[in-house]
Amino acid sequence: MRILLINRRRATRILLLCAFIVLGISLASRNIPVPSLVRTPGTYYMVNTQEKVVALTFDDGPDPNYTGLVLDVLQEENVKATFFVLGENAKQNPELLLQINKAGHEIGNHGYTHSYNSNQFVRELVKTDQVIFDLLQQHTYFYRPPGGFVSKDVVQGVKAKGHLLTLWSIDSKDWRNPGPNRIVQNVLESRLPGAIILLHDGGEKREQTAEALKVIIDRLRKDGYRFVTLSELKRFEEENSQIPTSAR
Repeated sequence: MRILLINRRRATRILLLCAFIVLGISLASRNIPVPSLVRTPGTYYMVNTQEKVVALTFDDGPDPNYTGLVLDVLQEENVKATFFVLGENAKQNPELLLQINKAGHEIGNHGYTHSYNSNQFVRELVKTDQVIFDLLQQHTYFYRPPGGFVSKDVVQGVKAKGHLLTLWSIDSKDWRNPGPNRIVQNVLESRLPGAIILLHDGGEKREQTAEALKVIIDRLRKDGYRFVTLSELKRFEEENSQIPTSAR
């Protein structure tokens, strides 16, 4: 018989995590927005595939100080990603939105002001979609709510507007600015085929993200991974769904 010993700090973290999950499930059942730790039906946060593909996503831009740093790394590494832009930032920095699009990256919708008021999510989605359409003559499809907060009403409201509510399966936690090495470690520790990786190119200082990004790309490539946009990643799921169960 093996006895597993854990220290008090780790035990406390485990208990808090369990409590958070139970609370999230309870809130979700009452249709109250909850963070993305609790998966809600109808959301897109990864695909079920054996192919070593992952999607890099960046939130809170375009930012005049940091989006360019991220774009430079992606161009140097020949990687395409998906940028979840804020409408107000896109309106203030239209040249950056055009630059993202011209470089072949995908544009996602992150709302207009990064408000955590779920009652404003759909309204801000529509407003941002219009800003993007005015600049690029294209509508968005992927929508990521600020903070990853979702509820059944939010999922249904987003779907009614022709969008797919998109979360993530790997949180780099770069929003904490924990240092480039920690950001890299957060991603590599959780890597798996079909993952959607959360990063940021705005909102706060993002030099650490840009520095970590090159290492993340290099390490994952050495492990056999390829980088795709969210639309490309979705196709792997669609292809798998067409394969008979007996052939998998």
